[in-house]
This record gives sequence, C-alpha cells and structure tokens, in this order.
Amino acid sequence: MKSVLVSSLAVLLGLVLSNTSSANNVPQATEQARVERAQEWINFLASDELKGRKTGTPEMKQVHAWLDQRFKAIGLKPLPETDSYRQEFSFDRKGTSIDAVNYLGFIDCQCDNDKFIMIGAHYDHVGQNPELEGDITFNGADDDASGVVASLVIAELLAKQESLPFNIIIAAWDAEEMGLLGSKHFAENPLIPLEQIETGIMFELVGTPVEEHPQSAWMTGNQYSNLFALLQDDFSKAGWSLDADPFAQMGLFMRSDNAPFALMDLTQQKAEQVFKHGQQADITGIPMHAISVWRGQDHYHQVHDEADIIDVPNLVALSEVIAAAVANLPADTKVVWKENPHFKFSRP
Repeated sequence: MKSVLVSSLAVLLGLVLSNTSSANNVPQATEQARVERAQEWINFLASDELKGRKTGTPEMKQVHAWLDQRFKAIGLKPLPETDSYRQEFSFDRKGTSIDAVNYLGFIDCQCDNDKFIMIGAHYDHVGQNPELEGDITFNGADDDASGVVASLVIAELLAKQESLPFNIIIAAWDAEEMGLLGSKHFAENPLIPLEQIETGIMFELVGTPVEEHPQSAWMTGNQYSNLFALLQDDFSKAGWSLDADPFAQMGLFMRSDNAPFALMDLTQQKAEQVFKHGQQADITGIPMHAISVWRGQDHYHQVHDEADIIDVPNLVALSEVIAAAVANLPADTKVVWKENPHFKFSRP
C-alpha cells in the first residue's frame, strides 16, 4: 500500500494543484508542503506509540500537547470568553471516572457577522486489545485521524484569509467512541450561545477513497437541510462531487459528532416513533452534518486502519475544496432545515 501511495503522489498532487491552486493562488511549494505536513500529522496520530488513542489513557496527554501546538501554530484563538483551548469533562464507565478533553479554537471572521460555522472531528479511538495475536493496536488512521487532519488543514487555509463570511470554530472531540460524549458535552455545556452556530461539518473517515468514486465525498442527512446544496456547486467547480448518503439505512446521521447538535432532544422513544412507526418527531437542533469518503472498506475498527492506507493528497484536496466552499459562502447565508418525512425541526 505504501508503494502505491508513493507512486500516486505526483499524479494526485497534480490533481490537487489543477483543481485548487489557481482558485486560491497557492504556490506549488506551499501545496507540496501542505501534503507533507498532513502526512506527518497522520503518522503521529496513527502511531503505535499512542496505543490507539483511547480516552483517558496516559498516551492521550501526548495528543493533547500536540493539539495545543497545532492550534497555536495555525493561529487559532480560544473561544470568546475563554482562556484555553481545553474543555475538560469526566464521565463514569464501569464504576471508573474517566477524564476527557475537547479542544476548541476559533478564527475571527474580521466581519460584522456574529455567527459561527463549526468544523471538526473526534481524535479518540478504541485503544488496544491484548487478547489478539500479533498486532493489538487499533491505530485509527482513518477513524478519525483523517478527520482531525482535514479539520486542521481547513483551519490553516481559513486562518490565512483576510476576512471570512462567518467566524469558524475548529473542534477536536474526545470520547466519541464511548458514545459521542465530547460533542454531547459541548452541546449541553456550550462555550458560546448555541443560537450563534449557523451550521457545522464533522468529518468521519475521509482518508480512503475508492477507485470507483474518485474525488467524491458524501454527506449524512443530506435531505434534512440546505447545506448539501450550498456546498455542491463548489465541489463541482473543483472537479469533485458531493453525494447523498449511500448508507442512509445505517442511520449515520445519528451516529457521528454532528448528532448532539442536530438532534438535541432525540430520545429512544422519538427514534422509534420515526423509524419504527413511520411518524414524524419534533426535534430541536442546529443543521449539522458529517462528511465522509468511506465506501464500506473493511478497515473500520480494525487493526489495519493504519497510516499507510491514507491517501493524503486526496485528503488535502478535499480539505481545500471545503475550505474554499466555506470561504465563498455569502455573508447572508442561512442554513435551514428542510421539510422531510422524519423530523419536524426547529432551531434552539
């Protein structure tokens, strides 16, 4: 796999340059450096040294220090009225209290808009299984180091803009693998008023495109808001496609870090009302979705989800497309819920 990735680097990098560099006026040297830097980030997050990035383990302190360094280097600020990137919380698991940390930074739009767009991914994974023979580490390169790297590349690009249509929150969530606990904690203990969050994009498994769907991504819950349509044109102009959720039957809209924001008061009773009895449920939420390129490959929660399966040039190219799409949004953009057969949405 490594040789395949290396041999395709120049070709894919050429696609990145032709699709994005002219629009963003980015020199080739900067483009190549971005790919190399993203590769270093993937290599770190998916390294055996971190033992699978399980929430609450000693190795996570290395990740925390790394995230702090990355946020500072990019120029992210702590959220308004806070003095740190860290949002600490704890939870009980099997009688043990586990400490966890969300990392949150923001980019001031240098504009009159007080609204935010949230971009993020979870940095935790599932750790190790000592009962296995041979490799015991679930490195989580695609799930979800790839999403963290995409968020950071986007942050780098947007931080260089003189102005943006919206303020930007960059989020790295902890404890997603234990039940979306990090994003849920923020949604229940927001560090900014929730009504100021216009929309959000979370990333899940964005590092492994398949040959049948080159330069394509897809969005969970695409039918529920107009964000899908707002992004599609910029994807198309860059030579990419943004597709409807090909796994809608799996309920992924409810299983990623967008869910605590989009479905704030979803209960088991309401879920059964919708998906078992075919009745609409009243739901409060912010239009927020997850984007992925995964198409069912077998590395999900497997020990071979390692750095060498990540197509880094493609990951960087996707990040550039999304950064450009966000930067190109009109300042008066309204992301709204759409009528649909499942939920009657209202904003918080």
